[in-house]
Parts: sequence; C-alpha cells; structure tokens
Amino acid sequence: MSDFVWVVYAAMALLALVLGVGLWTMLKGGHKNKSQRMMRWRLAIQALLIILVAIFVFYFNKGA
Repeated sequence: MSDFVWVVYAAMALLALVLGVGLWTMLKGGHKNKSQRMMRWRLAIQALLIILVAIFVFYFNKGA
C-alpha cells in the first residue's frame, strides 16, 4: 500500500510543478502556446490523479 501512496504523491508533485510552470509562463507574458500546453498537461495529470485516488479508495478501503 505504501508504494501506491508514493505514486499518488509523485503525481501530486508533478501536478503542482506543471501548474506552476504554466502560471509563471502566463504571468511573465511568455509564449502563449507554452502556457496553453502546460495547462493541457495539467488537465491530463489532474485526470490521472483523480483516477489514481479513486483506485486507492476502492482497493484500500474495503475493510470499512
């Protein structure tokens, strides 16, 4: 179980990193294409994270 928790933590860290890069690019007035690409990556990682958390809850909450 602890290995799976680390996968979820890693996905959360990646999400925060991509969000930060996208916001930084947008706020400093950089390339709009890069900012849009980062926000698309954020959306994909967020969907993956939701799926991982749902799997975590489904498989590891059977005792309740």
